[in-house]
Amino acid sequence: MVRASNALWAEAGGYYLQTEEQLRASPVLPSPQRIVDWRVMQLFQTYVNWSEAPQILEVGCGCSAWLAYLGQQKCSVTGIDVEPYAARLARANLEGAGASGEVLCRDAFNLEQNDDLIGRFDFVYSWGVMEHFDDPSRNAATLRRYLRPGGRILTLVPNLQWFNGLLQRFVDIERYEMHVIYDRDRLARVHEDAGFRTVAVDYVGFFDAYITATTPSLAAGSRSRIHKRVCWIMGMSSESWHRTVGRIFAPETRWLSPHIFYVGEAA
Repeated sequence: MVRASNALWAEAGGYYLQTEEQLRASPVLPSPQRIVDWRVMQLFQTYVNWSEAPQILEVGCGCSAWLAYLGQQKCSVTGIDVEPYAARLARANLEGAGASGEVLCRDAFNLEQNDDLIGRFDFVYSWGVMEHFDDPSRNAATLRRYLRPGGRILTLVPNLQWFNGLLQRFVDIERYEMHVIYDRDRLARVHEDAGFRTVAVDYVGFFDAYITATTPSLAAGSRSRIHKRVCWIMGMSSESWHRTVGRIFAPETRWLSPHIFYVGEAA
């Protein structure tokens, strides 16, 4: 059973580093200078139907750079997050980015709370959400209800199979146990069991040690200091690689890619 992670998303839980005031003054947005952001931008460009202004829903939108990014595009965005503090951060980031959008403080996996969202969206996505649940197929089936026929889902989860998994176990085993560990086949199976037709599933990004982290109570320990140093070294190396040959050669594999993505279509 996956360890509960609810406390991380609350105020002072250690996950969110910016305040509402900071986000309004300096919003968080994806950068094409980062390999992972650049690749995820490509996923949106490839799999969202941009021919008409799409209706897009982000599940687990706390402090989301992508909700603000998409809100700047030719689409209508809605974010949903069960944690009130996370929802406030998402609203503040939208404001700071000058983007329009709606943020709801609700449980996305409770249909009774969200009957007004059923059949409303062309595209639903989440990043760093589905890996925290023991019964993800049921949750994916709920998200399918929010899509119009032919609508698509994009799910991104951290790839903790190899290097990043070892690093997360080293720095904070409890945080590692807050995640279901996915490979491509398992992520596809979860969505197919929920009624989606697979469009694409693969590893994405070249390397990003910063997907691993520790809780505030362990931040002063020696392992945390080693972890920070490793992340800094690997982050600088990845950035240098991207600026030189990364657009040409940045293999996306189960050993080094920081994330796995799935795109599926609703019947």
